[in-house]
Amino acid sequence: MSVEEASSKLAKIFKSKNNFNPWLCVFFYGLGSGCVCPWAFGGGWIDVPIAFGVGLCVGYLQFFVSSKSNLYSSVFEVTSSIVVSFIARAIGSINGGDTFCFSAIVQGSLALILPGYIILCGSLELQSRNLVAGSVRMFYAIIYSLFLGFGITLGAALYGWVDKNATSETTCRAEHTVDDKWRILLVPAFTVCLALINQANFRQLPIMIVVASAGYVGTFFASKHFANVSEFTAAIGAFIIGVLGNLYSRIGKGLAVSAMLPGIFVQVPSGIASQSTLLAGVKAADQISGNSTTTSSSTGSGSLSFGVTMVEVSIGISVGLFAAALFIYPFGKKRTGLFSL
Repeated sequence: MSVEEASSKLAKIFKSKNNFNPWLCVFFYGLGSGCVCPWAFGGGWIDVPIAFGVGLCVGYLQFFVSSKSNLYSSVFEVTSSIVVSFIARAIGSINGGDTFCFSAIVQGSLALILPGYIILCGSLELQSRNLVAGSVRMFYAIIYSLFLGFGITLGAALYGWVDKNATSETTCRAEHTVDDKWRILLVPAFTVCLALINQANFRQLPIMIVVASAGYVGTFFASKHFANVSEFTAAIGAFIIGVLGNLYSRIGKGLAVSAMLPGIFVQVPSGIASQSTLLAGVKAADQISGNSTTTSSSTGSGSLSFGVTMVEVSIGISVGLFAAALFIYPFGKKRTGLFSL
């Protein structure tokens, strides 16, 4: 294919219409937030409709506000996390935190804007020795994560000023969680929402569900044996995703990246949930609002722990994808690049 032909085809792709209109994507945002809330962050069934509603707000901000304003798009991550954190802490504080789980609602509502796609692209760039592009993407994913953490801290602090008895629990109670058997349905449902938000075709859904579900199974059982080692569990899940995606590309002549993308999105919330670092800034929020006397050193480490966790997850995903490609293509690919988007 010549450069001119490739450029014309790319121009047609950019000008083509999306498969789903923005209102449907907003609905998928809410549905995905409700699905991820129980299995990734320990929420209960009562938290699902709340996460659905807050997820609709995030989807609206992205598809109708951020897309129409270049100025707002620069602060979308911060503002959305502030709004979500404020609303979630207000709802989670009802009845002293006995009814709703604050941590599940806020993390589930923000799960769809976690930098999964950025991490995948950065991993592929680094593995193909495009060091500048890969490093920039990975560093941007870390800074993006710090923006989310800052927004959560600020939103929680704002509600802490309003309500001095606001909940500060960063994990859900054991009796509040959903049985693990429901993950069989919730993980594929979340994968479908992710795929449709990213404008996937319906014929791509089966392979995406298989790849993402298989990767999550590996991560789930690995986390049982290697607790709080997010980079190792992410590497195992990414290896399974990479093997299945590259097999799909080699046998089915499909595009490996499209099959792997929802699976990587599933891995990111799983790695973050294992250490609850998305809510590490809640202690800092309590100190800001005057509800606790946390030391400055612990506050500083808490504000950066989310970024550190994203580094660990990114490393695990990068190693897993590289090992999978090496396993399927030990001598490289002849037709196309090994790590091509």
